[in-house]
Amino acid sequence: KFTKLWIHECKRVFEDRMINDTDRGWFKDAVCKQLEAHMNTSWEQVVDHPRMIFGDYMIPGADPRIYDEVTDMDALKLTIEEYLHDYNAESKSPMPLVMFLDAIEHVSKIARTIRQPQGNMLLLGVGGSGRQSMTRLATYISAFECVQVEVGKGYSMTEWREDIKQCLLKAGVGNLPVVFLFSDVQIVDEGMLEDLLR
Repeated sequence: KFTKLWIHECKRVFEDRMINDTDRGWFKDAVCKQLEAHMNTSWEQVVDHPRMIFGDYMIPGADPRIYDEVTDMDALKLTIEEYLHDYNAESKSPMPLVMFLDAIEHVSKIARTIRQPQGNMLLLGVGGSGRQSMTRLATYISAFECVQVEVGKGYSMTEWREDIKQCLLKAGVGNLPVVFLFSDVQIVDEGMLEDLLR
């Protein structure tokens, strides 16, 4: 299991950033060489399922949350759907999502990242592919608060900096787990991106 966890974390850190099958094939070959050279095993001996998913959310409300492999895909689907049902019951803007395994895998990846210290992600995809919905659900599953700015007519850098200040006060002074969700359509000034990259 430890070897499988190592492969999973390599996939999350490196493979998720690759853009085509050629690069993903190169990554798998590199991992296979390391498995044979340093762990005296092979990919086939370790990876027994096409979907390798680890998470700490399978037991809602658990304390401490244990990061472990998820092997039962049916139980995973039911658990994520239960989280979604709870989110929709509490939210002012419920999300009528259909959870299939690819979407659940994305939620799991986002949840893994945001629970890490200074965890951040850049999600790419066509409009309407579910990037914001998956992030909101992963934030709820991780018991974080999702903060998003409301960009309206006349929204300027003054309002932006005030919104950022409130978010930072909540996270830093209030010591609350916060996810800041920011979409490309909300960029009204290049200075916003410069503020985020400082």
